[in-house]
Amino acid sequence: MENADEYDHLAPKLRGKKEGTFAYYTVRDRWPKIVTGLVDQLAQKRASLIEKYGSEVESDIAAILEVFSKLRYEIMTDKPLCNLMDTQLDSEMWRNLLSDMRTAAMPDEVEDLTFFKGPWLFVECWLYRFIWSTFAKTIRLSEYDYFQDSKRKNFLDHLPQIEESAAFINKISAKDAPVHELFGINTILKMSLWGNRADMSLTGGDDHTLAMSSMSASSKLADFVLIDDVNDMIVKVLGPLKINANHETNRRIDIILDNSGVELTGDLIVAEFFISRGFADKVVIHGKAIPWFVSDVTKPDLDWTIEQLKNGENIGEESRALGEKLEKRMKSGQIVYQDHLFWISPHAYYAMEKEARDLYDDLKNSSLIIFKGDLNYRKLVGDRDWDLDTSFKTACRGFAPCPFMALRTLKAETVAGLSEESIAILLEKFEEDNTWMTSGEYAVCQLGGI
Repeated sequence: MENADEYDHLAPKLRGKKEGTFAYYTVRDRWPKIVTGLVDQLAQKRASLIEKYGSEVESDIAAILEVFSKLRYEIMTDKPLCNLMDTQLDSEMWRNLLSDMRTAAMPDEVEDLTFFKGPWLFVECWLYRFIWSTFAKTIRLSEYDYFQDSKRKNFLDHLPQIEESAAFINKISAKDAPVHELFGINTILKMSLWGNRADMSLTGGDDHTLAMSSMSASSKLADFVLIDDVNDMIVKVLGPLKINANHETNRRIDIILDNSGVELTGDLIVAEFFISRGFADKVVIHGKAIPWFVSDVTKPDLDWTIEQLKNGENIGEESRALGEKLEKRMKSGQIVYQDHLFWISPHAYYAMEKEARDLYDDLKNSSLIIFKGDLNYRKLVGDRDWDLDTSFKTACRGFAPCPFMALRTLKAETVAGLSEESIAILLEKFEEDNTWMTSGEYAVCQLGGI
């Protein structure tokens, strides 16, 4: 984890201490709401938890409630972050990072590693890691996914949209499907892009049903894509993969997942498209090892989603057919799930080569990485306040294990690589109002690593 360096002068890290920013709103309102939601959930599910785990679980619930009551108070009163007192595989990393950040501070800033004053990305990752640690230290709730209900509800609330998307991929993935590849790729990737709007961490876990299906959004919201490098990516990456002049049999594409629910289904559709249309022999999808940022994908989420597509109630025929295809892909090794502790660290991705060399070297075997969503983008650009016209390459600070594309709807006040034309349009429309950066209404499809 870097401390002060030359980039702090070019683009300072986002922090929650500046009133009026989305980071400030997040610390002041969203984080306490998320913690309160977990407290309410345990109270509401107390009877069912006792039925499942026995009366002994009450001591676990009481311990968690006590910790979360204190946590909520400390967030709201801007207290310093505490050490993570557990023995998990990444515990030493967190202790070292916290120590380094404290000792590297100037003498009069030793207390600056607080909820509002600390770097937003670092503190937010610490928060979700602390929440998980609180459950992990209990006897009976150590493997309990406290975000599971909201993730599953998001899927069930979008069954019509999922059926529409499933019908599209089932049609164009047929061997004799008369589909133009440019149209197919653009539509599939834009469906995946706009599915990223359904991010429950933004609402503190509240329901968030998309008013427009991702399928419809892929064609109707083109003017809201501020950077669209999809065609460039097709020419430089996907075209050669499709031609496969060297007759390779291990062509690989990776997808770094973001949210469960309707977005995960869209990302699985992307994987199915790449395989069925001959762009890849294998797609590796990367999730999180623990419940993370409210709605991020874990392996149980993936398994549940495919099972629901196949056998869930009120599931349409197209969705069932898609679920059966995906199950076969998983069993055959054409779609592979992985997770890594680096994805739940606070490190920016330029640090991957040093901090997680095994992961970096593995990604070098890929022909294309697709990074989904806001958190992945924030980590790509270091969660800094870049000038809007700063090149994407500069903001990513040399991260390039292979070509990659960021598909992101904007929900944080950091973005790089905008054209002069886009900046002028945004300034004319919003002037000094930065809400366009956090509303999820605008998006980018940015190519890097080339």
